[in-house]
This record gives sequence, structure tokens and C-alpha cells, in this order.
Amino acid sequence: METCVGTPVVNRMVEGSYDAVKDHLERLISSVQRELVAETEALGRLERRDVRSLVSNLIVADLVLANGLLCLIVPEYAIYWITASFFLYVINPFLLLVPSTGTVSTEASNGSGVRITERLGEIGLGDHRWLIARIFWNSYFINSQPLAPAFLAVYGLNIIFAFLGDFGVLGWLIIFQSAAIMLFYLAIAVFRPYTGGFLESLIGIQNEVYRKMHRHVEPLWKVMLPIGIAAGFVALILIAAMLLPGFTLGVIWNSRATVTGLGFIPVLFILVCQVILVRYAQGESSRRLARQLRERKVATLKKYVEIPLLECQKAIDPAAPSSLDRYACAYSDIRATFFSSRVYRVQAQDLAGYLPIWVVVPDLDMLLNPETIRILDERPDSRQII
Repeated sequence: METCVGTPVVNRMVEGSYDAVKDHLERLISSVQRELVAETEALGRLERRDVRSLVSNLIVADLVLANGLLCLIVPEYAIYWITASFFLYVINPFLLLVPSTGTVSTEASNGSGVRITERLGEIGLGDHRWLIARIFWNSYFINSQPLAPAFLAVYGLNIIFAFLGDFGVLGWLIIFQSAAIMLFYLAIAVFRPYTGGFLESLIGIQNEVYRKMHRHVEPLWKVMLPIGIAAGFVALILIAAMLLPGFTLGVIWNSRATVTGLGFIPVLFILVCQVILVRYAQGESSRRLARQLRERKVATLKKYVEIPLLECQKAIDPAAPSSLDRYACAYSDIRATFFSSRVYRVQAQDLAGYLPIWVVVPDLDMLLNPETIRILDERPDSRQII
């Protein structure tokens, strides 16, 4: 993709000739249309299923059946499943580091660590820290959302097994830990903290609190008490979901000899099953999410970039110098929208050619470009694709 949109050319266009502006517009339109073609082709690939998809379906069906039979005939199946589930929670983030055999875009990852460090210094990371933090925040939560259905099922079974089994105090720890993980991912699926609407709702709450506090609409304690309770509950869920699963796993490991020694073999088998089942469910959810993002990107590029550029091309008249001024004004909005649509890349990752998932990652070439990062920070109202 050409980066001609990123060059600071507006002033030169206004001062330059009609032919120069026309040539620049044609290159912009061509660049946008190539982007649209690439996104449309990617959408087509998302719809295609091959033999490996059929094999994955058969494997998943066999594993579900195998675990159903084990649950009926193995007395200690519940503790094996529970132990494996917390191992799964610990290792799942590292599965993203497994090399993929699929076609993955590498255009933003071909720089060395030294090059990235140098460019971070060039753009002035401190000046744009909130923009960069928001982009990585969005990336983390949007990639967490496809895990929600699978994790709700896995840790929901944990709670059922803990209620039905004879685990004593350990059972309540398992229930608490599993419920915290479920609430965390359920909140991501419901509130979608990567969207602009979520951030706007937080700003709305902040403004409402400010109004009540400074205009004495309600007593201070009535304003602060609900906020304190909600903040404490959120903090508890975050700590329990993100920091305590390893602790819970250690308690199970030290208190249940069944899962150690040779007992770890069934735990390992169930762990492999869980990895495959979760990966399969994550793949289906992330496929739908990737399709939505690509469809939104195509719609945004067509409506707010390609069509305005084509209208500018028709409107610019060598006999009307003011037409160049109008184009220069429209150019800022078009450029900011184009950049915003390219901040994130959707790429596929698989395990040995099977069980693909789609992840949304920041485009480092965009973020490490001083001109790009400045424009994005100056135009936070530009249209986003997520």
C-alpha cells in the first residue's frame, strides 16, 4: 500500500498547478481502491472452507464425545478437568507466540528492535502516550472477546463440577475463581471496552458525577458510595481473573495428589482437549469478528474516502481556483479517516495449519510514523473501524 496519503502535500497542492493536483488525486484514488480490493479479497478468504476445516470439525466432535465418555466412567474426571482448565488459562496467551503456517501479513513486523526503538524516539512517545495506550488497549480487548463463549463454557463446567463434587473449602475457591474469570470475559462481550461507545459512557459517568458533586445535587456520600462499591467490585474481578488463577492452580496441585505423578497424564490429555476445543470456538468467533471489521472498513473507505475523493476529482476545475481550496479543506478529513481505518490489521494464525484464529494487531508502521501519529492524535474524532 502506498503511503502517499501521509505526505504533507496540502499546501503544495494549493500552490501547485491543476495538473499536479489531478495527478495526486489519481494516485490517492488508486491507492484507496487497491486497499478496497485487498479487503474484499480477504473477506472472500474468510468465507472459504477447505478440507482442513472439515478435519477440524471431526476432531472437535470426537473430543467432545471422548470427554463425555470419560466424565461418565472416570471417577476423578471433575478434578482432572478443573486442574486442566487452570493450566489452560495460564498457557493460553502463549499460544499466540506459536509460529503460524498460514499467510500472515508481515509488512508491519519486518523492522528490527533497534529500528523500532529509534522510531519511538522520533515520534515522541510521551507526547502521544494516550493515543498509543488506547490503541493497544483496544487490541487487547478485541482479541479477548472471541474467547468469551469458550471460557464461559469451560469455567461454567468448573462451577458445576465444584458444586456436585466433594471438594470442601477448595470447591468454594474453584467456584470463586471460575466465576471471576467468567464475569471478566462476560463483561468484555457485553460492554466491549474497545469501542468508542464504551469510552463515551465512561466520560458521561464522569461528567454526571462532577455535576452532582459540584452543584450539590446529592450529598457527597450518596455519589461516592456507589462509585466506590462499583470500583471495588471491578478491581476484585480484575485481580481474581488476571492474577489469581496461578494461585488457585497451586492450591489444587498441593492439596490433591490425584493430579500429580501418573495422575497428571489424564490432566494433560484433557488439557490438550481443552486447548483444541477453546481454539476451535475462538476461531469461529474471531472469524465473525474479523468479517465485521473488514466489512466496516470497506464501508468506511467507500463512503468517507473513495467517494469524497472521486467527488473532489470531478469538482476541481482549472478555471476555478477556489476548487483547490475546497479540496484542501476536505483533504484533512479524508486523510484522517484513511489513517484511522489502517491503524489495525487483521491477520490469521493457526496451529500446524489447523484451527485458525483471527487477531487484530496495531500496524506498527502506522504507529511509528511521526506524521501519522500526529494526525491521529490531532483528529480523535475521525471514524474508527472498531
